[in-house]
Amino acid sequence: MLDIFRSLLICFLTVTVLLPVFRYALRRISPARHTTPLLADEQKYIQKQERKLLFFYFFFVVVLTAFFAGSLSLLSSIVNIGSADAIYLLTPNFQSMFAPGLFLGLVLAFVPLRMVQQTILGEEYELYKKYLQHQEGQGSLKIYGLLLGLLLLLAGVVAFYSLRWHVLIFDDKLTVTNLLQEERTYSMQQIESIRYLGREGEYLIALHDQTIINTTYLKPVNLDIIALLSQNSGKTVIR
Repeated sequence: MLDIFRSLLICFLTVTVLLPVFRYALRRISPARHTTPLLADEQKYIQKQERKLLFFYFFFVVVLTAFFAGSLSLLSSIVNIGSADAIYLLTPNFQSMFAPGLFLGLVLAFVPLRMVQQTILGEEYELYKKYLQHQEGQGSLKIYGLLLGLLLLLAGVVAFYSLRWHVLIFDDKLTVTNLLQEERTYSMQQIESIRYLGREGEYLIALHDQTIINTTYLKPVNLDIIALLSQNSGKTVIR
């Protein structure tokens, strides 16, 4: 949970720092012409309103990130239904899907923000549009649309590949499919060690080719699964 909050904080700070830089670049690419400059008081007021919009953007990011991470975790269990002979299917949990969920949340949070922007600003909406024209220049909406489209495509690719990671456990072997859809099968005797990490459901399973399965990011992981792996591989759980 601490890692999730840390990731959110880093993303929020990154957006806050990069936004003025991005705006400066837009203003240099397509400077605003034939527009009346804002008064100093108007500019200060709109900057306060913009901080309000930034707050709502972060709120939508948090909500959408939680939604997408949970949805991707659930969807991974559906798309990776394995062989009927498999005893257990381990798929990415909420924590492992948080990164692609956050990516989608950062991109798609602009959609609800755009929908409620005029409601939030009220009578100052037109003044805010004038302020944006000074800050971002002409044609910034087209550039934003293109950039968001590219980011959405990239986020979709990341989410697609993250769904493919799973582990199938059989009586005498286990099959690991990684993010690149490379499938490797190991016999139980190829398990080198099983190490308990101190929390329920968190184990490190080391295989003979240096592959490490960290069950912290998989679900469901219970004692029955670990007992099966330990019994069939002949390796005791290291605590």
